[in-house]
Amino acid sequence: MRVAPVLDGKQMPDAGGRCLEVLNPATGKVIAQQVCCSGDDLARMVQSSQRAFRSAEWQKLTPADRGVLLFRLADAIDAEAERLVEMELLDSGKPISQLRQVELPFAAALLRFYGGAADKIEGAVKNTPGGLHITMYQPYGVVAVITPWNYPLVNAVMQVAPALAAGNAVVVKPSEETPLTTVALGELAAEVGIPAGIVNVALGLGPEAGRDLVVHPQVKNVSFTGSTEVGQLGLAADQMKPVNLECGGKNAIVVFADADLDRAAEAAVFSGFTNCGQLCVSCSRCLVAELIADEFEQLLLGKLSKLKVGDPRDEATHVGPMITRPQYEKALKYMQQAPKEGCTILAGGGKLELPGGLAGGFWLQPTLLSGVTEHMKVAQEEIFGPVLSIMRFAEEADAVRIANGVCYGLSGSVWTSNVERVGRMVQALDTGIIWVNTMLVGYPQIPVPPHKMSGTGIELGMEAVLAFCQRKSAVINSDQTAPVGWDLG
Repeated sequence: MRVAPVLDGKQMPDAGGRCLEVLNPATGKVIAQQVCCSGDDLARMVQSSQRAFRSAEWQKLTPADRGVLLFRLADAIDAEAERLVEMELLDSGKPISQLRQVELPFAAALLRFYGGAADKIEGAVKNTPGGLHITMYQPYGVVAVITPWNYPLVNAVMQVAPALAAGNAVVVKPSEETPLTTVALGELAAEVGIPAGIVNVALGLGPEAGRDLVVHPQVKNVSFTGSTEVGQLGLAADQMKPVNLECGGKNAIVVFADADLDRAAEAAVFSGFTNCGQLCVSCSRCLVAELIADEFEQLLLGKLSKLKVGDPRDEATHVGPMITRPQYEKALKYMQQAPKEGCTILAGGGKLELPGGLAGGFWLQPTLLSGVTEHMKVAQEEIFGPVLSIMRFAEEADAVRIANGVCYGLSGSVWTSNVERVGRMVQALDTGIIWVNTMLVGYPQIPVPPHKMSGTGIELGMEAVLAFCQRKSAVINSDQTAPVGWDLG
């Protein structure tokens, strides 16, 4: 298979950049060659998007018309679901049930939500002495979207859909590790009638293609989803471009003694190991009240023993491989260092050896750590792998201190039957979203605003559309007798 950048709705097999291999993480084998963009290719792409944005074909569309195009794209994803599942399975190794039941339906739901949101971008009108003050929202023009490898299609749609709803043109650059479904998205956009150039797809390495795209002077807005380290580089800062950053997380699930412990244990295992722990909003720290900690550890071990790790094509598989070799090696290193910090490995702790064609894949054992304290590396640093750390607390105030005692602030989960405690914890936890007696529940209409080093800006909800809009004020005078300046005559 050979995959290339998408310009004006079609792949560019003659792109002038290097070729990179795309690996199947379940087997470690090459599944595709991707043709990367050269600097000239990226410039052509941005210019194409700029022309498309300014074209009469795009500008004549009403917001409702843009919404119809997004609905059509959602229908196309539904119609092409099995083909997209196969692509995602090959280059990310995700369990097929996760793709069919969660990710593809969510991608389509995002497009439908933002299709409905396109004609609901509302400004404001205020009376002023002698006139009116109008606040309006307008598209930026060409926006750059940089997406990571952990949820390739969902992350692309999550940014592209609100950007298009707002009326922008988009150049999206997926991770070089998982380009397949984003290329397909660019082609489908053209097939459903989105004008050529409104959605272009750039391929290449982040430090090359990603950097060149972000700093291009015709790119007016940037959305980046990825690591905090890259987000901190501030590549667009010298041009004063607005940047929406969704970065890392070191999230906590907090379990009090009055919680439904079986449900809480189910949630903790799901949150810690879904997508093999490669999810920024998952909770990798499990804070448990001392009174029930021993019992809760046994519940976790029991559920962990029923977890099926293996062939992504098996409908019964819960957990697939690590998606990239570097992340596999990084997570394995944390597992190996954990006992040296003083914690205990209750389960897992290393490589997972699988037979046959899966032997060369990036497989790790789901790992449960006990005796973790708040200053250990495994408690402070984002592992982004299948590691769940159990931490004990004595009082509610201790739980709040430990949960907030990291540099990130993306998500959290609280388990308790005490309604008053729910109110206190929701107020006290410094995170963008908090789940109470549930875990990883997400809808397109619910915004997720990252706190602290987890990012800036916002994802999801109507707020995500406004993040791709420029604000403008107009002061309109209707009093022709009002003084102007010094009245010089």
